[in-house]
Amino acid sequence: MQTTCRRNFMRKDWSVFNGTGFQYDPSVEYHNQPLIVIGPMNKKCQYCDAFKWKNETAGMCCSSGKVSLPLLGEPEEPLKTLLLSVTDESKQFLSKIRKYNSCFQMTPFGVDKVIRMPGFSPTFTVQGQIYHQIGSLFLLY
Repeated sequence: MQTTCRRNFMRKDWSVFNGTGFQYDPSVEYHNQPLIVIGPMNKKCQYCDAFKWKNETAGMCCSSGKVSLPLLGEPEEPLKTLLLSVTDESKQFLSKIRKYNSCFQMTPFGVDKVIRMPGFSPTFTVQGQIYHQIGSLFLLY
């Protein structure tokens, strides 16, 4: 089946990609497929200067200037040193930053107040502070 799949990917027909989002094949080099070219992100939003792809909807990033986020300030220590210095410790941190960030993706979170809608509702509204419940990291403070 994989040989057939690879052979089909060489065709110039979009139907070959039907369902591939749910059946990812790591042996296929998707970036080399002529039909899968999104190009560089070199188009700037006229309102917020966000970089976008050529055919991306204008103003979708900031609701046509209605949403404005404040600029990020300088990071606090020790993050500032880890990001901006050239020590062995910072090099190790930067080489593993994705792994560190991934540690938080499945971390349970807590909130100050949860508002649940009556009846069956798969969503909820949060008011107040949202925080991660990281367990053993609390011992570091």
